[in-house]
Amino acid sequence: MPILGAHVDSSGGLHLAYERAKAMGAEAIQVHPTPPGFWGSPKLDEARIATFKEAAARHGKPPFYFHAVYLINLAGDDPTLRQRSESTLAGYLKAADELGVDGVIFHTGSHKGGGFEARLPQITEHLRHVLERADPKKAKLLIENNAGLGGCVGAKFEEIRQMLDALDNDQRISVCFDTCHAFASGYDERNRAEVKKTIDELDRVIGLKRIDVIHCNDSVTGLASNRDRHANIGDGQIGEEGFRALLHERWAHQRGATPRCSAQAMSRSRAARRLRHAWSRVILARVRPRPPAHRPPGKQPRPRGGQPHQATPGRPALGPDQAAVLGLPLEVLEPLPHHVFVGVRVHRLDLQ
Repeated sequence: MPILGAHVDSSGGLHLAYERAKAMGAEAIQVHPTPPGFWGSPKLDEARIATFKEAAARHGKPPFYFHAVYLINLAGDDPTLRQRSESTLAGYLKAADELGVDGVIFHTGSHKGGGFEARLPQITEHLRHVLERADPKKAKLLIENNAGLGGCVGAKFEEIRQMLDALDNDQRISVCFDTCHAFASGYDERNRAEVKKTIDELDRVIGLKRIDVIHCNDSVTGLASNRDRHANIGDGQIGEEGFRALLHERWAHQRGATPRCSAQAMSRSRAARRLRHAWSRVILARVRPRPPAHRPPGKQPRPRGGQPHQATPGRPALGPDQAAVLGLPLEVLEPLPHHVFVGVRVHRLDLQ
């Protein structure tokens, strides 16, 4: 069986991700150590490093990866943005190495119409500088394949191969393979035959030994749509058959798989029944206060503590894009009011 993990909440301290992952049954961990929509790298001191390493040792040191901020763009035409991206990525990689984390997954960015071939030299230069500045002894940089919208680099396997070659196949650089992004880029994964064809192509162009992590996501949009729209596993265009084939591939058993998905109205949905009976043992749910469609007049939604969310000086009320994260068994989540569920992530699959 593959090593199956989850994207885990790390609020309150990176070391807390271990206990949260254990509670979910996750065997591998990915976190955003800093807010993904803001610039910044993890800030460490001796106490934080010691606390993290103690937690890692206590939980058996499962595979652990950072996902870098989404703002990074090493392929654009703005030198200031590129330099900031380089510094941020170097900070991430240095922090990962100091903590003993396995690697940093990142998106290379978009050439914004400038063309991949024309931007490859600058991408290579920035990645060399990142490695020089961080000088990692263990942690790797993992290039994630992209859906291809807006000139994003890495949509085709050949582009990733060219980046690896340009870096002289530096073993400190590896690859994260995202199923939704690959499907959106034109690599079919809907049945066993297509999965084999895609994996064979991945092996031929990049080499399976360079794939360290798999992001398992279904796709809302169709094949070759170039849209990065994740769906519940089994609810999207790839479908259950494709994921069964993918996770039974022998090569996947040697990699860390992080199945992730998103859906609404989880507790009473067809997706919930499918996940319960075919796929999911435990889920990671994203919830936020949201009233049902027919709330009685004058009634306001209240969070778990019984107090309404109110804006305070310097801190606005919880907005529609700010989600709480919790990991609970499905039998605990199902009785809850379905209107509060705005997303789920599957991270443990039953393939027996």
